[in-house]
Amino acid sequence: MSPPPVVRSGTKLLDTSEAWEAGDWEERSNDTTMFQHMVAGSFAGMAEHVVTFPFDTIKTHVQAANADAAGGAVRVGWASVARELVGLRGTFFLWRGVGVTCFGVVPAHAAMFAAYESVLDAAEASQGSHADASPTRVAAAGIIAGAVSTLFHDSIMVPAETIKQRMQLGYYRGATHAAQRMAATGGGSLFRSLPTTLAMNVPYTSLMMAGNETVRRTLNPSGAFSLPTFLFAGAFSGSVAAALTTPLDVIKTRLQTQGLTRAKTSTGELRGAPKEFVVRYHGFSDAARAVYEAGGARAFFRGVAPRMLQMGPSCALSWCAYETAKNALSSS
Repeated sequence: MSPPPVVRSGTKLLDTSEAWEAGDWEERSNDTTMFQHMVAGSFAGMAEHVVTFPFDTIKTHVQAANADAAGGAVRVGWASVARELVGLRGTFFLWRGVGVTCFGVVPAHAAMFAAYESVLDAAEASQGSHADASPTRVAAAGIIAGAVSTLFHDSIMVPAETIKQRMQLGYYRGATHAAQRMAATGGGSLFRSLPTTLAMNVPYTSLMMAGNETVRRTLNPSGAFSLPTFLFAGAFSGSVAAALTTPLDVIKTRLQTQGLTRAKTSTGELRGAPKEFVVRYHGFSDAARAVYEAGGARAFFRGVAPRMLQMGPSCALSWCAYETAKNALSSS
C-alpha cells in the first residue's frame, strides 16, 4: 500500500489525516512572502477582469437601460442588449473601459490578497485542536478574510469602477477625460457609491471566500495544488454570491451612472461628456426607493444572469491565476 499523501506545515511534514487534525488542510508555505502574495493577487485581478469584462459591460447596460425604462416601457433583456451593442459598435466596444479597470485592479487586488493571506495566517496560528479545524471555523475564517480584504480593495477600486461604468455606457474620450470632467464638478461622483459598494462587496466577498474555502476543503482535503478544484470552487462560490448580492449591485449602478442614458452614435453623445449632470440619488436609500418604484422587488435582480456569468468564471480564473502565480513564485 502506498504511503498517504503529505502536506507541509511550516517545516514539518504531516500525512493527510494529521494535517486535517491540525487544521492545516490547505497547503500553505511559510516561505511565500507578502510581496509574492501581492504580485500573485495583481496577476489574478488582471486575468479575471480582462477575460470576463464583456459580461460586466452587458450587465451595466441592462441595469442602466431598465432604469430609463421606468413608467411601463418594455424591459430590456441582457441577450438583446448584447446583440445591440455588438451590432451598433462592434465586438471590441464590450471591452471599453477595461484599461481604467486594469489600472486600478493591480494595487486593489495586491492589497486584497495580502489582507486575505494575513487573516488566514492569523486564523491558522490560532488553531490548536480538531474542533478549531471544523467546517464552521473554516467558513468563519473565510468570512473575516473577505470582509477585511474588501475594505482594502474597494477604497482603491470605487473611483475606477465609476469611471469604467460611465465609459461602458459610451461617454468620454477616455479615462483621463472622464476623471477631469468629474473632478471639475467637485469629484463627489467618484466616491458617491463607496458606502453602497462596501455594503455589497463585504457580504459578496465574505460569502464567496467562505464558500471557496469550504468547497476546496471538501473536494481536496490534502490541500495539494489542484487547478480543477480551484476552478470549481471559484466558479460555484462566485456565482452563488453574485446572485445573492445582485440587488446591491443594481443600486450601486444607479448611483454611479445616474443622470446618464446609454449613449448612441446617432445622438452624437458617444465619447462626449454629459452636458448637464444632476444628482438624482444622494445615497443608498434614494437609489433603492427609485429602483423599487420603477419595477417592484423584481427590479432589484435586473442583470442577475450576466452578473453570474461574469462573477462565476471571474472567481474561477482569479483563484486559478492566484494559486498558480503563488505556486510559481514559491517554487522559484
